[in-house]
Amino acid sequence: MSKPPDTPSTAPAGGGRKAFGDGAISAVERIVSQAAQFAIFIVAARMLGPDEFGIFALVSACAILLLRVAEVGWSPFIMSWSGDATVPRQVLFIAVLSSFVFGGLGLLAAVVVVNLFDVSDTTISLIVLFAIWAALANISSAQDGMMIWLGKLKAAALCEIAAEIVGLIVAIAALYRGYGVLSLAFGRLALQTVQLILSFSVTRLAPMAGLRGSVLRELRVFSTQIFISRMLINTRLYMAVFIIGGFLGPTAVGYFRAADRLVSAAAELIVVPAQMLAWTLLRRARDAGEAAGLSARMNATVRKHTKMVFAVGTPLFLWLMLSSADLIHGMLSSEWLPAAPLVGILAFARLLTLFGVVTEPLMSIVGEARRLPLFTATVFVISLALTIGSAAIGLYAVAWAQILISVIVLAATIHLFSRYAGIEWAGIFRDLRGSLLPLAFGGLTVMILEAATASLVLPPLAQALGFGVLALVVYVLATAILDRRFWKETAAQLKKDVIK
Repeated sequence: MSKPPDTPSTAPAGGGRKAFGDGAISAVERIVSQAAQFAIFIVAARMLGPDEFGIFALVSACAILLLRVAEVGWSPFIMSWSGDATVPRQVLFIAVLSSFVFGGLGLLAAVVVVNLFDVSDTTISLIVLFAIWAALANISSAQDGMMIWLGKLKAAALCEIAAEIVGLIVAIAALYRGYGVLSLAFGRLALQTVQLILSFSVTRLAPMAGLRGSVLRELRVFSTQIFISRMLINTRLYMAVFIIGGFLGPTAVGYFRAADRLVSAAAELIVVPAQMLAWTLLRRARDAGEAAGLSARMNATVRKHTKMVFAVGTPLFLWLMLSSADLIHGMLSSEWLPAAPLVGILAFARLLTLFGVVTEPLMSIVGEARRLPLFTATVFVISLALTIGSAAIGLYAVAWAQILISVIVLAATIHLFSRYAGIEWAGIFRDLRGSLLPLAFGGLTVMILEAATASLVLPPLAQALGFGVLALVVYVLATAILDRRFWKETAAQLKKDVIK
């Protein structure tokens, strides 16, 4: 976003010194968030079983898509703005109006379902609760953008940590009081309410009406581009749930969603902090010098950021691939073991998508956001065709199709970055080679330990966690020895940003 003349920015310029610390606290927030949500998932899965959990997954997926429609592109527009606080407050006001409209549409959907389908009262109540949740979550999303724009990443993370803890307490208490699947919706409503209250106490910026003129037109164009891209991405992510439900029924949805939930929890630990940090780092790179040097600055930032994401994220997905059966058996029960192969397959598919973690911030900040709708639409059409075709074969075929989809997305991302952002992938892949041997040592550690203890009867979850910790130690030591340049850069950044 271009900065209007005579309008001082209230967004802190900041420096590179805070970047690593902000990313670290965001990662801590993701860990707390995923731990809380995972605790809810484990308790709910044990109490509800695959069939009821599958129904919840279907309704939840519909609510998330409703939220994505309501969000449009308010938060990215706010984060990209470089003027004063007036426009972000006006965009926040539009986000509030959007929440009322789409929350009302969600309630209307409940009325339609009552009249057209033979569903239980619990399902109708679930739809109503999720409609209210979508309205609150939309405002929270805009508020997150506001806090990031203000440079308050630590405050944003602390707000989410507090909200997740409240949501965990409410959901678990409701489950043990016998509210069943509705407990999960109660937890989400509590989470969103607390997050909204805390976020407004941090920003102290109320919504403001009055956005008009060229900025309104800019918002419309930018948000349309972002919305189409995000909507297609989210529809692609959740369409497997709908297709499996249509072809194979709610029990199959339960297995698939349980596996996907485990993999998604791991992915969010990496992707969400990485994306938030990418917005800050790329914006700083854009504003750090003359236009003539923009390509070099962007290449350096993307190269360094991708290396960090790959080095941190890949061990986690590799562990999921190797320990999926023990994790599912230990956290849930033998009833859920059909989901174990799905975890390994989906983990590899998600690993391939790590390379695209900076797609939205990069294309937006270099002024090429208009390329995203066509890019995402092409991926969506291919994904839809492959998922529908594989669903006719069976549940595991759908999971394997996700790997093929991820390969296609990776190829398309390489083309997009190279052509429209001037990113040189040869340098990125050259940097990543240093992590391959340490990863191999870590993976071999898990396999050797499993073979050595095959005759012993160990608790599955303890085995998965214990072997994972030992493999992580081996990986870190191997990285320190074999990838010394990356290790020294990371250690220097830790010393500079965390200690200071």
